[in-house]
Amino acid sequence: MQVFHNKSKVIITCNKRLSPYLQEEVIALGYTIERAFATGVELNITLTECIKLNLNLRCASQILYSIKSFKAITPDDLYQEISAIEWEELIDFTGYFSVTSNVDNPNITTPLFANLKVKDAIVD
Repeated sequence: MQVFHNKSKVIITCNKRLSPYLQEEVIALGYTIERAFATGVELNITLTECIKLNLNLRCASQILYSIKSFKAITPDDLYQEISAIEWEELIDFTGYFSVTSNVDNPNITTPLFANLKVKDAIVD
């Protein structure tokens, strides 16, 4: 899969007050931090490099690889943008996926609704 070799924005999250230690771990592994914040860091790396980080980081909570970035004004915008991604290239037909989200939108007021729209777009 090509996604394993494409660089993208990656957010590595951690608990509050652990960010300085996470930064040390990431730098010690040879990566350049694009941005640091109170609950994590941002890098520009491949999915293959994410696997290495998953195996070596002790302070990290999650490693989030950005597949696509867009603004969705309405639930239909969200559905259209998600359905445009070639999911069959990323997830095996018999594979498993989960969706978690945070929302800050007057038209999509609950993460549960956003999760449902995303799942519908992927499955359809």
